[in-house]
Amino acid sequence: MRVLAFDTATAACTVAVAADGQVLSEFTLQVPRAHSVRLMPLIAQTLREAGVDRRELDAIAVGVGPGSFTGLRIGLATAKGLALALDKPVVPVSTLAAAAYGTGAQAGLVVPLLDAKRDQVFTAVYAAGDRDPSTWTELLGPANLHIDEVVERVRELRARLDRPWPFITLCGDAAEQHAPRFGGDGAVRLAPAGSLLPRASSVATLGLSLLRSGGAMSPDALSPVYLRRSEAESLWESRRSRFTP
Repeated sequence: MRVLAFDTATAACTVAVAADGQVLSEFTLQVPRAHSVRLMPLIAQTLREAGVDRRELDAIAVGVGPGSFTGLRIGLATAKGLALALDKPVVPVSTLAAAAYGTGAQAGLVVPLLDAKRDQVFTAVYAAGDRDPSTWTELLGPANLHIDEVVERVRELRARLDRPWPFITLCGDAAEQHAPRFGGDGAVRLAPAGSLLPRASSVATLGLSLLRSGGAMSPDALSPVYLRRSEAESLWESRRSRFTP
């Protein structure tokens, strides 16, 4: 099976093509606020380098967040448009899961931390497995939490679970900033610099696994995982409430 995969929920605009479990090509750009003009050319380049015609694709896997509201809208609109034009299904992949899997961790807990401003983060907690995505376990589903609550949740998980968790791997654009809050006992590790943000190769691998297990859907059913309202929506609601009797 051939899959085109991409994620635009973070500062990285990342695209990959994978077939039968092997990544054929991958390109990642980190150009702030440029996803709208970079994504389609990057898709064309990635397909070209992989030697795959878009009509040969079996599905399109896309990161559905959480993350940047604008980035998610760009990515999902592109996924829907391509899927409708090619009459292919889409496979929604958690941006947090892709970030965690992309660290390469094979033991311990993996905690992606995506900056949501004011010490808030988009996060989840995973028990790492091997390179087969089905061996990974989600211990805490995607959430928008204050970083102190994340630290407490991780501490509780480590104390409650039956098996020992020798270390914690942090990834995401807020990982380096918040790593000290998890303690200095040597158990906390940062993912390598090139693996802090989600990469399309991970979206592709997770997407292929979901595709095999029936996780594909029609383009019309695809929706983002926001976890909270955008700042513009919150501001509008605040202003409206002030003038509502």
